[in-house]
Amino acid sequence: MFKSDKPHKSPLFDYYAPLSDDFRGLLSIPHSGEVVPEEFNEYLSGNIQDYKEDVDYKVNDLVDIKALQEAGVAVMVANIHRVCVDLNRSPEIAVLCWKNNTKGVELVKKSPSQETIAKLLNRYHAPYYEMMKANLQDLEKRKSGPVTMIDLHSMPSAPTAYHMKQNPNQKSYRSDFCVSDRKGLTCTPEFIDFFHQSLMKKKFESALNDPYIGGHVTEYVNGFRTNNIQIEINRRIYMDEVSKELIPSKVDHLRPLLTEVLIDGFIKFNS
Repeated sequence: MFKSDKPHKSPLFDYYAPLSDDFRGLLSIPHSGEVVPEEFNEYLSGNIQDYKEDVDYKVNDLVDIKALQEAGVAVMVANIHRVCVDLNRSPEIAVLCWKNNTKGVELVKKSPSQETIAKLLNRYHAPYYEMMKANLQDLEKRKSGPVTMIDLHSMPSAPTAYHMKQNPNQKSYRSDFCVSDRKGLTCTPEFIDFFHQSLMKKKFESALNDPYIGGHVTEYVNGFRTNNIQIEINRRIYMDEVSKELIPSKVDHLRPLLTEVLIDGFIKFNS
């Protein structure tokens, strides 16, 4: 595995290679991107503030990427905005899939042709999964048992009408974290329980598969020999959800604790 302090940068994502000789796993952050390439402008409303509603805002700033690299963890951070191509959706629906944001505001004013969709998928969706696949295959060669993959997201502090439609039984109050494994399909019980319990030991509230059970990334990664979970961070514990700005004191509290939980898990299940 190529080692460098500097990330490999592309319009789609930044890749931070592991810096340890022991490559322990992969952390994916697919929804933090805020780049809207010009070729999408003709299809979108043009209101940047409306686009921001569902970005996993600055999730990459909530972990110490250098510390993860030094612990042998590779990190992928998306740059492409999810309103353009949603990297946590299957190729069939990923391009401009958010016709409205979760507050119901229209985002997409017209749809591209099938030919254009195919080109956009090839340009913006496929490379992320190619890099993910390359890392997972490398890990499988190095490890005799399951390899570790975590998909990191953030979630609004309360469900909107959109969220209630997707999951009518969810609670109005959300825990600090939601840790999910597609209801037991993507990892061992010991694996998900470790992260769930570790977060609670850090004095955070943690819920299992509530209100989310995982997305396309966890489903895709389940095709490899992995222990694989999705972690959602409640936005109230690190940002102002109205102004869409980080709260430095909250970020400074969260970052070392979350980083420690992640590194401890990568080491425990890949020693």
